[in-house]
Amino acid sequence: MSTVVTIAGSPSRGSSSDALLSHVTRRIRRAGHTVRPLVLRDLPPAALLGANLADPEIAAAVEAVEQADAVVIVSPVYQAAYSGLLKVFLDVLPQYVLRGKSVLPLATGGSAAHVLAVDYALRPVLNSLGADHIGQGWFVLSSQIRVFSDGGVLIDPAAGGPVAKVTDSFLAQLGRYRPDTSPLPPSTARVSAEPGAPDLTVLHVQVGDPELQPLLDELVVEYGTRYGRVTPHTELTEVPVTDFLPPNGVFLVLTENGETIAGGAVRRYDDRTAEVKRVWTSSAHRRRGLARRLMAELEHAASKLGYERIHLTTGPRQPEAVALYLSSGYAPRFDVTADPESIGPLAFAKELTPGAGFSDWIQPTWEQTHGRHPVGGRR
Repeated sequence: MSTVVTIAGSPSRGSSSDALLSHVTRRIRRAGHTVRPLVLRDLPPAALLGANLADPEIAAAVEAVEQADAVVIVSPVYQAAYSGLLKVFLDVLPQYVLRGKSVLPLATGGSAAHVLAVDYALRPVLNSLGADHIGQGWFVLSSQIRVFSDGGVLIDPAAGGPVAKVTDSFLAQLGRYRPDTSPLPPSTARVSAEPGAPDLTVLHVQVGDPELQPLLDELVVEYGTRYGRVTPHTELTEVPVTDFLPPNGVFLVLTENGETIAGGAVRRYDDRTAEVKRVWTSSAHRRRGLARRLMAELEHAASKLGYERIHLTTGPRQPEAVALYLSSGYAPRFDVTADPESIGPLAFAKELTPGAGFSDWIQPTWEQTHGRHPVGGRR
């Protein structure tokens, strides 16, 4: 595996560019590569401005870039260009220091007017430093990134999909992923919402099957990014893997042209109720109706296993999931007007068989009476 140096070019702590870099770093580490972070604002400013290569911290930073197999650079955009802090550091680097290396340039900014800053400001400098391959860069609006006090980061899906795509193309250069030659933005071809429709292949898999690995890899990255940590919920270890085997449960993945693009599971919650877990759609294939199709497949599978209703929970930093469940006929078991961060796991329920009992289980005044939802856990 490769060693990747990540260069954070923001002069401010807690910036949107730092948040974006944290997400990309998780994705690179999940692919098995070693990441060496280089935060430019932590370098001694006098030595950096004076290009003092005798300073041990400056010398170590330059050596890290020289020894790296690949480099990721993330900077905020000021005055239609990357940060002055990054400019000063790039000026310190030896000529052709990036020869033989792949580079992924990313930027954040407050206005879409700066969308070309990566190509017109940063890319020429990377070329002059001899970069062997400069990946498809990407600009993300700061408004599309929400940073939480605990280190969690929520990236708008409109930005998250393209960022994942350019990162995976960068990883392909390092030999882990199959190169993706499809154009940006990702395909918008809609899929059927009917379970069993022939446009996708539905596979029943077990934990450990290779078709399942893309789902688990992205779950670790997404949960780690959104909640600022990796938890057992991202690794399937908070419940026994046997819970996802018939006759009590099943793990499904949806594939298209041999590629795993969505997946999820059901397990026994009680004798009549299935619990939905691990709902996921590929970041490169979102906005195609995959989530709705996946839920239809999971509901169909739960019915075939003999369940009459479904229970599920999702996290407070997954607004896309909340919108999906509400629009798919799931009844919320929490106060939808409250701040999700004040609730924690957000519980939903749906009857698969009319009269299955959820209408009695879900009392309209539960939240007003108790101030919380009755069931814990998290998808």
